[in-house]
Amino acid sequence: MALATPLAVRSAAATVNTATTVGDSAEAAQSPNAPASFTAAQVLAGVKKNSTTANKVNTKPHINTMTRAQNVNVYQVTSGVYAYSSSLAVDDDGSDPDSDPDHQDQTTFQDSNGKQLAAHHVPFYVLGDDCWDRKSPCPHFFYKEHGIKGRQFALMFYKSKVIGAIFGDTQTGNDQTTSQNDSRELGEASVKAAALLGINSSGTSGGVDNGVTVVILSGSQWVVNGSNANLNANAQAMVQKALDTLGASMHL
Repeated sequence: MALATPLAVRSAAATVNTATTVGDSAEAAQSPNAPASFTAAQVLAGVKKNSTTANKVNTKPHINTMTRAQNVNVYQVTSGVYAYSSSLAVDDDGSDPDSDPDHQDQTTFQDSNGKQLAAHHVPFYVLGDDCWDRKSPCPHFFYKEHGIKGRQFALMFYKSKVIGAIFGDTQTGNDQTTSQNDSRELGEASVKAAALLGINSSGTSGGVDNGVTVVILSGSQWVVNGSNANLNANAQAMVQKALDTLGASMHL
């Protein structure tokens, strides 16, 4: 896995542990030959514009984790970049203690030191554990078919905010019977991700039904390394780099 080097986030409201405001513009002065700096609002508009039927990856709809409606789709909005909009159900699993009776002390992926991820400290999103359909290619979006690995970086948008997050946990697979969830679900993220986005972060009463957009950048260069203590800082430091990469790729 390539080391994801933290870069300074140039958006005015973006600081470590704080979400970037979608409407913010870049503050850094640029030379005439400097690459364009794109705002979160511009990039989100481009993602929505490119979320078309022609760009849909799945052939069967995913389940919205909070509402249970089968109405979530994944789109390849530009080369190697996958986006979906859904709920945010709060995942409190991992090494942080939590009062949720369904709390589990393990996550599918670990930090660079092999420690279980800490849901109260690390912003992470959740994808299906396997191909529910047991087919290849999978009729549903299955991360292993698209160059996505543990700790894969993503931008998460909600209302006026955008944050960096990593792929940290998975929904129940075909061989698991621990809950009624299944790997067709999309729309779950950690306590920290919810808190950074301004969403009620309780594992028992928190979350939102819709309105969260997750944009995953595939490839080893977008895998985030670090420990539970600094994975959040490392992810937030990549936000502007990701916005600029997507803005240029989508020709905004």
